[in-house]
Amino acid sequence: MKKILLLIALLVIGSIQAQEKISSKKKKFYIPVIKYSEFPALDNVLTQTAFYQMDKSLQEEESNLKKRFFNIDGYITDPANGKLKLYLTFALPRYTETQIDSVYDKKENKWSYGAHSNYITNVKLDVKVADKIILSKDFGGSESYSMTVGNSLGAVKVAASEHDKKIRTAVKDSDYSDVGLGFDNAIYKTALRIQEFLNYKLGYTTSEAKIRFEFVTSKGHSEYNQMLAFENEITAQMQKITLEKGLDEKLLTPHLHYLESLLLKYPASPTNVNIRFIVTNNLAETYLLLENKEKALLYANLLVENDKQDSRGTAIIDRINKTNFADKRLRAHTPRFAELKKLGLKIAEEKEEKRLAFFEKIQQQEAEWETEKSNREAYLEKIKTQRFNLLDSIPYQLNANLLAKVVENLGGSQALKKVEKAHLFSKISIEGTNIPQTEEKWATTSHYLLKKKIPEAYYEIVNGAEAWSHDDRETGINAKWAKLTAYDYSNLSKNVDLVNFLTDLRLDLWNNFEVLGDEMYEGKLCYHLNYFEKTLSSGNRTIPKTDYHVFIDKENFNIVSTEKTEFDNGNKSFFERKLFGDYRPVSSLNSGKIPHKINYEIEDFNGETFYQETREKVEINPVFGNRIFMKEVYFGGFK
Repeated sequence: MKKILLLIALLVIGSIQAQEKISSKKKKFYIPVIKYSEFPALDNVLTQTAFYQMDKSLQEEESNLKKRFFNIDGYITDPANGKLKLYLTFALPRYTETQIDSVYDKKENKWSYGAHSNYITNVKLDVKVADKIILSKDFGGSESYSMTVGNSLGAVKVAASEHDKKIRTAVKDSDYSDVGLGFDNAIYKTALRIQEFLNYKLGYTTSEAKIRFEFVTSKGHSEYNQMLAFENEITAQMQKITLEKGLDEKLLTPHLHYLESLLLKYPASPTNVNIRFIVTNNLAETYLLLENKEKALLYANLLVENDKQDSRGTAIIDRINKTNFADKRLRAHTPRFAELKKLGLKIAEEKEEKRLAFFEKIQQQEAEWETEKSNREAYLEKIKTQRFNLLDSIPYQLNANLLAKVVENLGGSQALKKVEKAHLFSKISIEGTNIPQTEEKWATTSHYLLKKKIPEAYYEIVNGAEAWSHDDRETGINAKWAKLTAYDYSNLSKNVDLVNFLTDLRLDLWNNFEVLGDEMYEGKLCYHLNYFEKTLSSGNRTIPKTDYHVFIDKENFNIVSTEKTEFDNGNKSFFERKLFGDYRPVSSLNSGKIPHKINYEIEDFNGETFYQETREKVEINPVFGNRIFMKEVYFGGFK
């Protein structure tokens, strides 16, 4: 018993001596830290997507919400396939009333008045990860929209009353298109609240923390060497901390066990305040960095109880309570932001690859266009030359007698050669509809334009080697001009040949036509001409391409009808029949006549279509020049 009392006395004396001799220094470290999501399930989630269910009156706001909201800190937005999915259901805000507020300006010694309309908003939020809901919340509340400010109370009251009436009328008529009503503003304010909430709950942000350790400097102290070893180890590790790498618990474990043993060696007493402060402070800070919540709280509370500097312990406890921890694993430092950076670079690289591929495609298209343009120009020159050569040498062509009589009926070869411009205005009657429709056509030796109203407008233009289309029915208000493909161009470019444009006679195909036996057609005895164009398949097999038929009146040599059947890979894909009637003379073609009434029969993938065209006016060589092309094509702008 005496020995035990002696040992206790020696320990007390030793601790008093240690207490008297101990001195210390403070060291501050600034390290990068991550503020985590409240949900550990999101630690490895890097992409997020927002999905919207909008009230039918709010459809226009959806695109604005996608652009301006719900980009959560620490994620990359994926338009459709983010692992973090936000589902937001927006109800139409409910208007309550318009209020007037007043503010007195002491400096100006006057009142100013402002009116604002109030709305009750309601938004349902569901947050999912791997199709499991981790958060669900209703966002209700009141939002206001300031609509007028003034110095006159009477004027503001009038404006407020009119605004109130306008809103109530909009609600009654279910018409919320007026942006001045304030409904959209209420939605955006609610969305801002939701975004702040989501960043608080789900976001990952980086920051810098100030960590303070206390190290023994008394070299004569019995614990100096071992505490110095801890100081050196923690100092070395603190300098290596990054957002991806934290403290090495394995290397620190023996030092932490040593510090914990000191609390038993130096029990709580007025003489051990200093050393216990140093030990508990260092243990609390280290375990907090290691995200051992229980031990960090234990030593932070002992630090407060030590009663030397309780504010330090309280500050650590406050940090612990505000920090999100994960059970049984460390996440003080994760590769999240490094992976985000890599993902961002990857996305940027993909965008760059797409950008380069886009420009390469443009270059390729330009090269292909130059080839196509050259081919088209050669084709235009060819059909013009063919027409002139054929008209100059009719006696030497196939079926020369018939050709001569057809050309003479149209006004003669010299008259046809001199035709440079033509203008047709047509009334179109489609079977089964009373909608008024008109068609206007212009053509020159190198241009062709079709303008149609059905009742929407579209344009098809051939301008030399180029061709464009503009269709209000498909592209809407901000319609753009689109360049036509080679196939569409070939279908339109035949109209550049003015004889075909006016009469539907294909002089470029004349020598390909075979005269078949005479045939009664629409009560008239007709010459029947046929040209069956064929091509080779990929298997080097002959397959049909286009079948042309022309029926010419044997009495007056008018073209009675033309038929065209197109084939796609050997299968019939398009049929068009034109029946010409009511031929009238045209003075510019001497005594020549061209059809003024045309019945169309078309069969394609849309089914059968029947309509009649009545040409109200036929102008040949009118004085409109190329103004229509300058106005509609160049000045109208291909945007």
